[in-house]
Amino acid sequence: MNRNKNKAKKKESNLRILLDTDPEVKAAFDKLSKQSQEEMLAISDEIRVPNLLSDTIFKAIFDPDVKDSLLSDFISCILGRKVKVLHSLKNEGLRHSIYSKGIVLDIVVQFEDGSIANVEIQRSGIKLSPKRAACYSADLVTRQYAITQGQAKSEIDYDIIQPVYTIIIFEESPSEFKETKKYKHFFQQKSDTGVELELLQYYAYICLDVFKEEKPRVGKKIDTWLEFLTIQDTDKMETFLKKNKSFQSVYDRVILMSKDREGLMNMITDMLANEDIVGSINRTNESIIKRQRRELAEKDKTLKAKERALKEKEKAHQRELRKKERALKTYREELQEKEKTHREELQEKEKTHREELQEKDALINELKRQLAAKKSD
Repeated sequence: MNRNKNKAKKKESNLRILLDTDPEVKAAFDKLSKQSQEEMLAISDEIRVPNLLSDTIFKAIFDPDVKDSLLSDFISCILGRKVKVLHSLKNEGLRHSIYSKGIVLDIVVQFEDGSIANVEIQRSGIKLSPKRAACYSADLVTRQYAITQGQAKSEIDYDIIQPVYTIIIFEESPSEFKETKKYKHFFQQKSDTGVELELLQYYAYICLDVFKEEKPRVGKKIDTWLEFLTIQDTDKMETFLKKNKSFQSVYDRVILMSKDREGLMNMITDMLANEDIVGSINRTNESIIKRQRRELAEKDKTLKAKERALKEKEKAHQRELRKKERALKTYREELQEKEKTHREELQEKEKTHREELQEKDALINELKRQLAAKKSD
């Protein structure tokens, strides 16, 4: 890294010169945040690798209309099959009414077999929902059979419609993808009965943040491409290029862009757009957090109300239980009192009965004595 810094000191970078001589460049540069300004200067001084995923650089690397475009190789690696890009298509989709807005896509190309692919670079997964991806895919289909003015519906040949591929590359992927710890995901429509039909729409998601975290060592070409696109340190890029010499010309093209006035202006514009996106994401996150806090507060309120209701119910239950316990105690006391009274009555009757028996025995004995006396006389 020190070697690069020394190299930067020998010759003032083009950006630093333009900041002193070109008011338009200076005005655009001043709109950047301090962190982005430092990053732009580091890129221009060649002590930091330009962001290869920025809109300007990515489209320059994979320009489908230049000779020997690298896009065919890149898409082939993603799809796992050999494809050849013929040419680009307009990136704005159809407007379905005078009031609707056409979908604007990043890179749209057509393959030799007639199928169409759209390659999207997204800084954050929050900005590209599955529904939005489905709209992109649907646009690639509908643009193949759009009805022109005066054309009869019966004239449309649906058999000419070719498969479409929506390829989405995330710098920061959604949580659903992170949890899998896999950086490549492919989607297509399938039957639950095993019947196979080609329903034309295919999706490929590439999660660069997961790729960097997992650091695969498989050695596949796609892994090499993704490693190249995610390197930010110049020393690491130098090591990478020594091992992968075919990427040297690509990187040289990027460095030339970072020295060119138009390239620098485009890179600054990209950074400003990214800052807007980050701000939008932060606002979205804040909105989500606020909504979640409101929902949690409402749930907490509902939970507390339920807790109070349960406590009241428990208190009522305890009161009812104590009331029943008191009634049971009173009943037991009354029962004991009745049993006591009954025993006393029985004892009194037994005593009276014994006394009566004793009196009768005494009377009998007396009668026997008198009878015996008479006999003796």
